Parts: sequence; structure tokens; C-alpha cells
Amino acid sequence: MKLLGIDYGRRRIGLAVTDDDGYCIRGLDVIDRKKTSDSIEKLLHIICAQKPQTIVFGLPLDVEDKETVMSREVREFASEVQKRSALPIEFIDESLSSRRATEFLSLKKKKQRRDKAMVDKIAACLILERYREEV
Repeated sequence: MKLLGIDYGRRRIGLAVTDDDGYCIRGLDVIDRKKTSDSIEKLLHIICAQKPQTIVFGLPLDVEDKETVMSREVREFASEVQKRSALPIEFIDESLSSRRATEFLSLKKKKQRRDKAMVDKIAACLILERYREEV
């Protein structure tokens, strides 16, 4: 089953996708919300092109696995995406995904380490990886 992973952020939305069988994960794109007037519309175009069966959102929970202000914002955004795409939405705890993505990049050249868009793409990959492990 093809999955689309989303690392939602107020500044950028990182995207990753699996192959049609759901095995191989690759970073796909980043939607820069300051440069995009309608991030949901842009995401819907990507969904249409990629044709995933399920969309997986990373959900930022606190240290006690409780909802946060940001997790409620993610759920609202996901709800609008679900209404407009008619695809099933899943949530997975994204704890430390951005930190782990930054650690991966720490092995790269200095310029690449500062690429925040790459961090968001890798975080989306990690969200899909965690989802596959737990489902």
C-alpha cells in the first residue's frame, strides 16, 4: 500500500512517499508555507500526482504522550486534507523525528547540515518508517 508521510510545521511541511508496495521510503518535497498561498491546495496536487492509499501525519505529543497545541493544529490541518482528498488519514507519534533527522544530517557537509527543508523531508521519512514498524 502506497503511503504519503507528512511532517507538518508552521513554516514548512515535509513530505515523503513509499513505493506502491509500501516498502521503499523516499523524501519527496517540502511545501514552504511562506512561499505558498494555499498549502492544502499544493498538497492536494501532490496527492493527486502520487496517488497514495493512505496519508500518515506525524503527531507531536508531549513527554506524557498527551495532545499539545501543535498536535491539535496538525489534526485540524489533517481533517481539512481528509475532507478534500477523501483519503484515510493516520497519525503516528513523531517524537524526536526532527531531532533524528538533524542528527543524520550532522554527518553531511556544513551547507547540507543547515538545509532545514532537508530536515523536514527526512523527518517525513522517519514518520513513515515508524508507522510501518508499528502497524
